[in-house]
Amino acid sequence: MGSLHRAQIYIEEDQMQQLKLEAERGHLGVSELVRKAIRYFLTTREGKINWDKDPLSKIVGKIKLKVTDASVDHDKYLYGKRAKGN
Repeated sequence: MGSLHRAQIYIEEDQMQQLKLEAERGHLGVSELVRKAIRYFLTTREGKINWDKDPLSKIVGKIKLKVTDASVDHDKYLYGKRAKGN
């Protein structure tokens, strides 16, 4: 574990009671339990996007356009005029 930083957070009374019970069950301090919960939250959120099941990712590269500057001049093609400043 790296260096620890002090943080002040506000927790609802019922949440604190539950945290204390869980910490007691696991023979941990409340701070350690909170750190474990934060670690779990952060690691389970990383890299969980399944691009194979994303419907938008399935259409990438499927559309063939006759124009070659659509990404640069998209306002012209979407709205019929160039963007201001171009």
